[in-house]
Amino acid sequence: MLACLSLATQEGDANRFFHKEWILAHKAQRRFLPVRFEECRLPASLPKALVAAIESRQREDLFPSYEDGLRRILRFLHAEKRTGVFSETFSCLGPDNAGWRLGSWGIDAADSTGGNSRSIHALAGLSPTKLLPQVASQTADIDIDLPGRPLLLRYRRRLRLTAPVAGEAGFRVAVDGEVVDTASHTGPVEDEWTTRSVSIPDRGARRARLEVTVAASSALNYFPSAEAWVDDVRVA
Repeated sequence: MLACLSLATQEGDANRFFHKEWILAHKAQRRFLPVRFEECRLPASLPKALVAAIESRQREDLFPSYEDGLRRILRFLHAEKRTGVFSETFSCLGPDNAGWRLGSWGIDAADSTGGNSRSIHALAGLSPTKLLPQVASQTADIDIDLPGRPLLLRYRRRLRLTAPVAGEAGFRVAVDGEVVDTASHTGPVEDEWTTRSVSIPDRGARRARLEVTVAASSALNYFPSAEAWVDDVRVA
């Protein structure tokens, strides 16, 4: 329940609709997230028990930065609805989880879910201003807590991996440096979204680093490139 607070609600009496709505949500034992549009207080007309319940909760403000406030609200909602060990859908304002180290990966409008969301995208290519041989790679990673049991990593990807003779282009997913999924320019073309489900070996309960990497290399030419989009990452 997002309780939207403003000067209008601060002055609202018991006949206002929001007043009745909040009481109904409180009686139904809904989780409250107070969201302030501006500097304001809770209305004096609210029952004391409801005031105590709202004031005991985390609060978010949509000021002075509306975008930062909205991003925190989206992350709160994502955490509330999350099932399993870890999930990430990359919202329009960035990752759902704050711990991503994206490096040269960026938020991209391509979306595998059809839910007006986003994905992350990276391109690894060789530089014609540098001498060969070359290796170029781009990695995005996040630390996640894994329980001590076998787990399944499910994610969606699009790949464009190209490499002429004597070149390499690849994609990989690793957990604490242990590669759990990979693709190469020699494999099937994946221009459309592909769903992948791979096992994460049980190495005991731990804090682990989940990494996605694109890499390209060559000793003879500058043409290899590795491009990837990643979306809808879930560990359960």
